[in-house]
Amino acid sequence: MINCPGKKKDDTALFLGLAALLNQPEYTVVMTGTLKTSGGLPIKDGKVTIADSSGILSSGQSALSDFTTCQTNSYVAAAGAGALDGEFVISFRLTSLTGNLTMSAVEAVGADNTTACSTVTNLASTAFTNSLGDGTLGVNIDLSNRTNVNAFPITAAGYSITLKSVNVFVKGEYPIVSPTVGENVCDGRRLLGGPAIKTGSISGSETWSGGILLQGTVFVESGATITVTPGTAIFGQRGSSLFFKQGSKLVSNGTAADPICWSSAASLGSRFPGDWGGIVVIGTSGASRASNTEGTTPQGYGGAIGSDVENLNMSYNIVEFAGNEVAPGDELNNLSIYASKSVLSHVQVHRGLDDGVEAWGGSGTWSNLLATGGLDDDYDLDEAFTGTMTNLIGHKYPSSCGGSFSTDPHGFEMDGTDATSGSGSSCSSGSLNRCTNPTITNVTLLGAGIAGGQGMRLREGFAGTINRAIVFGFADAAAVSTTTSGTYPAVSGTISNLAYENGKTTAITPTGSTTITVTPITSDGSTSNCGFGDSKPDYRTISSLSGTYVGGASTEWYRDWAVFRAR
Repeated sequence: MINCPGKKKDDTALFLGLAALLNQPEYTVVMTGTLKTSGGLPIKDGKVTIADSSGILSSGQSALSDFTTCQTNSYVAAAGAGALDGEFVISFRLTSLTGNLTMSAVEAVGADNTTACSTVTNLASTAFTNSLGDGTLGVNIDLSNRTNVNAFPITAAGYSITLKSVNVFVKGEYPIVSPTVGENVCDGRRLLGGPAIKTGSISGSETWSGGILLQGTVFVESGATITVTPGTAIFGQRGSSLFFKQGSKLVSNGTAADPICWSSAASLGSRFPGDWGGIVVIGTSGASRASNTEGTTPQGYGGAIGSDVENLNMSYNIVEFAGNEVAPGDELNNLSIYASKSVLSHVQVHRGLDDGVEAWGGSGTWSNLLATGGLDDDYDLDEAFTGTMTNLIGHKYPSSCGGSFSTDPHGFEMDGTDATSGSGSSCSSGSLNRCTNPTITNVTLLGAGIAGGQGMRLREGFAGTINRAIVFGFADAAAVSTTTSGTYPAVSGTISNLAYENGKTTAITPTGSTTITVTPITSDGSTSNCGFGDSKPDYRTISSLSGTYVGGASTEWYRDWAVFRAR
């Protein structure tokens, strides 16, 4: 008997189908516009949503909406030239260059354009239910003119929209030159096989390695520790985030040769600030008040110190393209740290829609931190945070790199306390310390001339010390403090050895200062090309500044492992 070989399994059709799927055209659109009444006045308590009406949106997209900006309390002033009231930014992915989308708009119940912005920004997302009607967003893209707002005609009744800018990016077009180790990790070039998917709640300790995909809001429950190994890449789908509840812990220690990356799951070249929600860590190390976190499912934090155990330890980590908005004025950050005892070393937060790192209370030992390309504050400390911070760099990218800046994109925004956490002028209120009091040494903050941006905004009882700082390139003052009385303690923080841009004022008189007229770093690399050129930034201080003003980089501690491409 002749043993004939069995029929060979032919997967050709399967592979061809998969290849066709992966190679389907896709166009990412980043759109900035202003929502207005039918009479042309901006709506600062609104929300704009895009939905599919002709089958041209790529699959897997949800929450294609944005709340409008509320900047001024004056309705008349808001209608003036350059005002940002009513502005929204939406990014979406298309499979076709032509077609139609449904564009709908709502405004908040119980608010209107006479309502104070402080009230509007505190509204819950559930308040935005008063429909203004549906409209049609036409799509007629010409790839030879990718910034043409006329390619997206809008027809609507009950409201109007003025498009301010659009940018179209094509899947597969990713002109990165000489990628760093970190860019290779973040872009998945070191991964083999499919990612492990994480959803829902994680109740037991886990070790993560290889590729991880986050879907939706993922909770790490009390008692569980997530340990992330060097070289791991974690990708967040649109609308996803990772919450560490009180009693849980994140240990994520990479190396310069194998950094750990937390990034967007969007296609290469189509990643943008706000693609996903970032990392939220909640500890038991106290804050000046008890409150709830940001996010679609807020968690409690703060109040008196509890167990005061370290629950966040990160080194050689990159967190990028996070900060999606869940309510007006309520955006998650790349890294949100609530009442935690944290250790951060060689950590980069990159291209976030909101703040790079924000901490509410707790304590930290932080060194060698890099915040690049963010659209709001680089470093934001609130509600009695304390600790040491050494070697900090903040670097804004030009607006041409995409995304919509906040109305006040600062280098530092540091608030000592909160209005609800007590009264009087003292930093002490019963068992709670009410003032943020860090020791900050060696800082370089680089702006991009964005309107409303200040180098350091210190207010509401800030009591920390800042030594050896360089501030350059911000539209407004190098350092300001808000004079407070009554509910808030006065600002008592100090600044020593400050080098700041000539002509920019500083409301806090530093002990020792010098003014500068040229870029204070060796090179900003290909930042003007949004990080896609062949040179990387060199943040070391120029030789004309002495060691007193060394800033955040006496050495290139960020070299090779950090990332710099804008999308």
